[in-house]
Amino acid sequence: MRLFVFRFILVLVVSCNKDDFPKGEDNLFFVEFLKNGDAVRFEDGVDGYGNGPGIRTYEDSIGRLHNEFTRFITNPLDSTYGRNTLTIQMVRFLIDTLLPSEEVSFSFFDEAAYDYGSYTLDSSTGGINGVMIEYVDNDSVLWTTDRKIGLQESWSDFEITSHNAVEEELFGGKTKGNFNCRVFDGLGSHLDFTNGTFHARTIYQQ
Repeated sequence: MRLFVFRFILVLVVSCNKDDFPKGEDNLFFVEFLKNGDAVRFEDGVDGYGNGPGIRTYEDSIGRLHNEFTRFITNPLDSTYGRNTLTIQMVRFLIDTLLPSEEVSFSFFDEAAYDYGSYTLDSSTGGINGVMIEYVDNDSVLWTTDRKIGLQESWSDFEITSHNAVEEELFGGKTKGNFNCRVFDGLGSHLDFTNGTFHARTIYQQ
Protein backbone atom coordinates (compact mmCIF):
# COMPACT_ATOMS: atom_id res chain seq x y z
CA MET A 1 0.00 0.00 0.00
CA ARG A 2 1.34 3.36 -0.94
CA LEU A 3 2.03 6.01 1.68
CA PHE A 4 1.40 9.69 1.20
CA VAL A 5 3.58 12.06 3.17
CA PHE A 6 2.09 15.43 3.97
CA ARG A 7 4.41 18.01 2.45
CA PHE A 8 2.59 21.33 2.20
CA ILE A 9 -0.77 22.83 3.04
CA LEU A 10 -2.00 26.37 2.83
CA VAL A 11 -5.57 27.53 3.14
CA LEU A 12 -6.62 31.05 2.30
CA VAL A 13 -10.12 32.22 3.08
CA VAL A 14 -10.96 35.64 1.77
CA SER A 15 -13.67 37.51 3.64
CA CYS A 16 -14.41 40.51 1.47
CA ASN A 17 -16.12 43.60 2.64
CA LYS A 18 -18.38 45.53 0.32
CA ASP A 19 -15.62 47.94 -0.72
CA ASP A 20 -13.14 45.31 -1.92
CA PHE A 21 -14.67 44.88 -5.38
CA PRO A 22 -17.10 46.81 -7.56
CA LYS A 23 -20.64 45.57 -7.25
CA GLY A 24 -21.87 43.23 -9.95
CA GLU A 25 -22.44 39.61 -10.83
CA ASP A 26 -18.80 39.06 -11.77
CA ASN A 27 -17.77 39.63 -8.15
CA LEU A 28 -20.50 37.48 -6.60
CA PHE A 29 -18.77 34.38 -5.21
CA PHE A 30 -21.07 31.56 -4.15
CA VAL A 31 -21.87 27.87 -4.33
CA GLU A 32 -25.39 26.50 -4.35
CA PHE A 33 -26.80 23.00 -4.76
CA LEU A 34 -29.56 20.65 -3.71
CA LYS A 35 -28.59 18.30 -0.88
CA ASN A 36 -30.96 15.34 -1.09
CA GLY A 37 -33.43 17.81 -2.59
CA ASP A 38 -32.97 20.60 -0.02
CA ALA A 39 -31.49 23.92 -1.20
CA VAL A 40 -28.05 24.93 0.17
CA ARG A 41 -26.24 28.17 -0.62
CA PHE A 42 -22.95 29.54 0.74
CA GLU A 43 -22.27 33.10 -0.42
CA ASP A 44 -19.19 35.19 0.15
CA GLY A 45 -19.94 38.07 2.50
CA VAL A 46 -23.26 36.60 3.67
CA ASP A 47 -23.71 35.01 7.12
CA GLY A 48 -19.99 35.27 7.79
CA TYR A 49 -18.90 33.27 4.73
CA GLY A 50 -15.70 33.83 2.79
CA ASN A 51 -14.25 32.10 -0.24
CA GLY A 52 -10.67 31.63 -1.28
CA PRO A 53 -8.10 29.32 -2.86
CA GLY A 54 -5.51 27.01 -1.39
CA ILE A 55 -2.99 24.35 -2.36
CA ARG A 56 -1.91 20.97 -1.00
CA THR A 57 0.86 18.69 -2.24
CA TYR A 58 1.38 15.08 -1.15
CA GLU A 59 4.27 12.81 -2.09
CA ASP A 60 4.56 9.04 -2.46
CA SER A 61 7.21 6.70 -3.90
CA ILE A 62 5.91 7.15 -7.45
CA GLY A 63 5.29 10.85 -7.76
CA ARG A 64 3.36 13.73 -6.29
CA LEU A 65 -0.29 14.62 -6.01
CA HIS A 66 -1.00 18.31 -6.35
CA ASN A 67 -4.32 19.79 -5.28
CA GLU A 68 -5.61 23.26 -6.18
CA PHE A 69 -8.80 23.97 -4.26
CA THR A 70 -11.37 26.61 -3.50
CA ARG A 71 -13.30 26.61 -0.21
CA PHE A 72 -16.44 28.25 1.15
CA ILE A 73 -16.17 28.61 4.92
CA THR A 74 -17.00 31.06 7.70
CA ASN A 75 -14.48 33.26 9.49
CA PRO A 76 -12.34 31.46 12.13
CA LEU A 77 -13.85 33.74 14.77
CA ASP A 78 -17.38 32.69 13.85
CA SER A 79 -19.10 30.09 16.05
CA THR A 80 -19.89 28.00 12.96
CA TYR A 81 -16.28 27.85 11.77
CA GLY A 82 -15.40 24.43 10.34
CA ARG A 83 -19.03 23.41 9.82
CA ASN A 84 -21.25 23.81 6.77
CA THR A 85 -18.33 24.15 4.38
CA LEU A 86 -17.79 23.06 0.79
CA THR A 87 -14.45 22.54 -0.95
CA ILE A 88 -13.90 21.91 -4.66
CA GLN A 89 -10.52 20.29 -5.34
CA MET A 90 -8.76 19.78 -8.68
CA VAL A 91 -6.13 17.04 -8.34
CA ARG A 92 -3.35 15.89 -10.67
CA PHE A 93 -0.54 13.36 -10.51
CA LEU A 94 2.86 15.04 -11.01
CA ILE A 95 6.33 13.50 -11.26
CA ASP A 96 8.74 16.37 -11.75
CA THR A 97 8.03 19.07 -9.20
CA LEU A 98 6.88 19.57 -5.63
CA LEU A 99 4.96 22.73 -6.49
CA PRO A 100 4.08 23.38 -10.14
CA SER A 101 4.42 26.76 -11.76
CA GLU A 102 1.52 29.20 -11.52
CA GLU A 103 0.86 28.57 -15.22
CA VAL A 104 0.46 24.84 -14.59
CA SER A 105 -1.63 25.47 -11.46
CA PHE A 106 -3.88 27.81 -13.42
CA SER A 107 -4.52 25.07 -15.97
CA PHE A 108 -6.02 22.81 -13.26
CA PHE A 109 -9.27 24.77 -13.62
CA ASP A 110 -9.30 25.01 -17.42
CA GLU A 111 -12.73 25.00 -19.03
CA ALA A 112 -13.65 21.34 -19.57
CA ALA A 113 -15.64 18.42 -18.20
CA TYR A 114 -13.80 16.42 -15.52
CA ASP A 115 -14.14 12.98 -13.96
CA TYR A 116 -14.26 12.54 -10.19
CA GLY A 117 -10.81 11.52 -8.96
CA SER A 118 -9.69 9.84 -5.76
CA TYR A 119 -6.78 9.88 -3.33
CA THR A 120 -7.77 6.35 -2.34
CA LEU A 121 -6.68 4.91 -5.69
CA ASP A 122 -2.99 4.21 -6.21
CA SER A 123 -1.29 7.01 -8.12
CA SER A 124 0.18 4.48 -10.57
CA THR A 125 -3.33 4.01 -11.95
CA GLY A 126 -3.80 7.70 -12.60
CA GLY A 127 -7.07 7.43 -10.72
CA ILE A 128 -6.41 10.56 -8.69
CA ASN A 129 -6.61 12.92 -11.67
CA GLY A 130 -9.87 14.85 -11.67
CA VAL A 131 -12.09 16.69 -9.23
CA MET A 132 -13.05 15.91 -5.64
CA ILE A 133 -15.79 17.59 -3.64
CA GLU A 134 -15.65 17.75 0.15
CA TYR A 135 -18.54 18.81 2.39
CA VAL A 136 -18.62 19.24 6.17
CA ASP A 137 -22.14 19.29 7.59
CA ASN A 138 -23.58 21.08 10.63
CA ASP A 139 -22.52 18.17 12.88
CA SER A 140 -18.90 18.38 11.65
CA VAL A 141 -19.25 15.12 9.68
CA LEU A 142 -16.97 14.98 6.64
CA TRP A 143 -18.58 13.86 3.38
CA THR A 144 -16.54 13.51 0.20
CA THR A 145 -16.66 12.03 -3.27
CA ASP A 146 -13.36 10.36 -2.34
CA ARG A 147 -14.78 7.96 0.28
CA LYS A 148 -16.05 5.43 -2.24
CA ILE A 149 -13.60 3.45 -4.37
CA GLY A 150 -14.99 3.16 -7.87
CA LEU A 151 -16.98 5.23 -10.32
CA GLN A 152 -19.50 7.90 -9.38
CA GLU A 153 -23.17 7.45 -10.21
CA SER A 154 -24.18 7.56 -13.89
CA TRP A 155 -25.87 10.94 -13.38
CA SER A 156 -22.81 12.60 -11.86
CA ASP A 157 -20.86 15.24 -13.75
CA PHE A 158 -18.55 18.19 -13.22
CA GLU A 159 -17.77 20.98 -15.66
CA ILE A 160 -15.77 24.20 -15.53
CA THR A 161 -17.68 26.67 -17.70
CA SER A 162 -15.54 29.78 -17.21
CA HIS A 163 -12.00 30.35 -15.92
CA ASN A 164 -10.34 33.75 -16.14
CA ALA A 165 -7.17 35.26 -14.77
CA VAL A 166 -7.40 38.28 -12.48
CA GLU A 167 -4.79 40.63 -11.09
CA GLU A 168 -5.49 40.32 -7.40
CA GLU A 169 -2.87 40.09 -4.66
CA LEU A 170 -4.35 37.05 -2.96
CA PHE A 171 -5.78 34.96 -5.80
CA GLY A 172 -5.25 34.54 -9.52
CA GLY A 173 -8.48 33.27 -11.03
CA LYS A 174 -12.24 33.52 -11.08
CA THR A 175 -13.93 30.27 -11.99
CA LYS A 176 -17.49 29.15 -12.70
CA GLY A 177 -18.81 25.63 -12.95
CA ASN A 178 -21.60 23.10 -12.48
CA PHE A 179 -21.73 19.75 -10.66
CA ASN A 180 -23.81 16.74 -9.68
CA CYS A 181 -22.30 14.07 -7.45
CA ARG A 182 -22.70 11.69 -4.52
CA VAL A 183 -20.62 12.22 -1.35
CA PHE A 184 -19.91 9.59 1.32
CA ASP A 185 -19.11 9.60 5.05
CA GLY A 186 -17.04 6.40 4.90
CA LEU A 187 -19.52 4.61 7.20
CA GLY A 188 -22.03 3.52 4.57
CA SER A 189 -24.15 6.66 4.23
CA HIS A 190 -24.24 9.09 1.33
CA LEU A 191 -25.73 12.41 0.23
CA ASP A 192 -26.73 13.40 -3.30
CA PHE A 193 -25.72 16.85 -4.53
CA THR A 194 -27.63 17.94 -7.63
CA ASN A 195 -28.08 21.14 -9.67
CA GLY A 196 -24.82 22.46 -8.23
CA THR A 197 -23.30 25.69 -9.51
CA PHE A 198 -20.49 27.91 -8.25
CA HIS A 199 -18.48 31.05 -8.92
CA ALA A 200 -15.28 31.07 -6.89
CA ARG A 201 -11.88 32.56 -6.34
CA THR A 202 -9.27 30.06 -7.49
CA ILE A 203 -5.49 29.71 -7.87
CA TYR A 204 -3.38 30.65 -4.87
CA GLN A 205 -0.72 33.21 -5.76
CA GLN A 206 2.63 31.59 -4.91
